[in-house]
Amino acid sequence: TGAPIPLPLIPLAGAAAGLFFGIVFGAVSTKRGGTAFAMISLGLGELVYSSSLILRSFFGGEEGISADRTKLLRFFGYNFGSQIQVYYLIAAWCLLCVILMYAITRTPLGRMCNAVRENPERVEFVGYNPQFVRFIAFALGGLFAGVAGSLAAINIELAQASFVGAAQSGAVLLAAYMGGVAFFVGPILGAIIVTLLSIKLSDFSEIWVLYFGILFITRSEERRVGKE
Repeated sequence: TGAPIPLPLIPLAGAAAGLFFGIVFGAVSTKRGGTAFAMISLGLGELVYSSSLILRSFFGGEEGISADRTKLLRFFGYNFGSQIQVYYLIAAWCLLCVILMYAITRTPLGRMCNAVRENPERVEFVGYNPQFVRFIAFALGGLFAGVAGSLAAINIELAQASFVGAAQSGAVLLAAYMGGVAFFVGPILGAIIVTLLSIKLSDFSEIWVLYFGILFITRSEERRVGKE
């Protein structure tokens, strides 16, 4: 029997779950900034990854949790059995999330997030709380991550421990860094570049990750020289 919710609305449940855990983990990790924040976030991520392997009854262990998207409630007659239907569903949700993210960057909160990233001391000097701004940004990040995770589960009909591992987080950070975080479309371009390179390089060589590392180091050196 299908669940009483159509497949296109599943990302809303993912968004709610992502927002909840973003609030829970953000309350801990955003108390510090900079390198300390990164290390605490990494530790929490590894905690979730380890829990997904230990709590087999809930997370499914290494095999993960499988699903069948065609058994959910039909949406205007579509059961999303074909991959093209899933493609358009994911594209629609991605477009909606991009629009919402861009709208957030144009609000005072978005501008304050940029200010906290560049100079949290000055933000605190003018009367704002950098920790609270980081917390709001972290929670919103969890919301959009929940949408992304649910779309990935819809696409491959499987949720595994690798979804919450350090490798997945590193791939996202690499994409953002490669495209640049100074402008809005930078991480989007970075994700496209990383995806294309991973497909092409994996066909070309078995050590394609090494080329990724070289490209990352080159990019880091270019940014360092640019700042100097």
